[in-house]
Amino acid sequence: MITLESDVKEAIDTFGVDQKYSEYTLEDHETWRLATEALEEVLVGHTAVNYKESFVSTGMTKSAIPSLEMVQEALGRWGWSAIVVDGFIPPDIFMLLQANSILPISKPIRSRSQLGYTPIPDIIHEAAGHLPMLHSAEYREFLQRLGELGANTQLNEIDMQLYHAQKHIAELLADEVSDRQILEEATQAVEEAKQIAENSPPSPARRVARFHWWTVEYGLIGPNHKIYGAGLLSSVSEAAKYQEAKHERLSVASSDRGFEIDHIQPIYYVADSWDHLMHELENLEHYIGYA
Repeated sequence: MITLESDVKEAIDTFGVDQKYSEYTLEDHETWRLATEALEEVLVGHTAVNYKESFVSTGMTKSAIPSLEMVQEALGRWGWSAIVVDGFIPPDIFMLLQANSILPISKPIRSRSQLGYTPIPDIIHEAAGHLPMLHSAEYREFLQRLGELGANTQLNEIDMQLYHAQKHIAELLADEVSDRQILEEATQAVEEAKQIAENSPPSPARRVARFHWWTVEYGLIGPNHKIYGAGLLSSVSEAAKYQEAKHERLSVASSDRGFEIDHIQPIYYVADSWDHLMHELENLEHYIGYA
């Protein structure tokens, strides 16, 4: 992939924000502490990397929200870096940054009432969820290569309609909007967008997004089905019950399955190994005609 440095700079300039670390409140730091202590309790022994070691090695402590400076220093040893963003960013921008070894970390932190699970990207998901796996060289290689593939695809109008509908309802649920009519309209918009998407041939970008979801966000690996997906690594509610859900062996066919971002997942895909994970990514490249 040929990535223009100017494109990456424009993405950082457009979507990067100042973390303004001093604006996090004592309650915010306490929310982080409670969440990460609960995560450690359910994750130790169930992750594809040594959870405690990887948590610390990527610039985090349980006592306080990580600063961008701490994370940058930790990731720099592997040639990675991070930027702070304000919640959702467009999928193509996320992939572009990922392809260039840059992790976007969302600035907001979830409410205490959503400590175990939130449908939006927040700093618990982006930092506590994504960062520990960057300790693994095999994972870093996979993540970057998947980003390169995604950055070479483009979401079509149908894809964007579904993305915006799902984003909107996730934000409403995270804000705990109680207006019944607003929620019903948002739910209807998601259903309509899903129906349109299901009745149209999946674009290459939609297939990459689905594969990304079932691996980077909710993937399991190895004979013991260890967690490497950030959605599970950042959700106490989901991680505590992931072994009870349906598990299927990962294949490129996972890109046929759509996903929803506003609730716990009904299924998880399991890669045999890092080699198998990379092999299925190569299959995806061939499947969508980019190899």
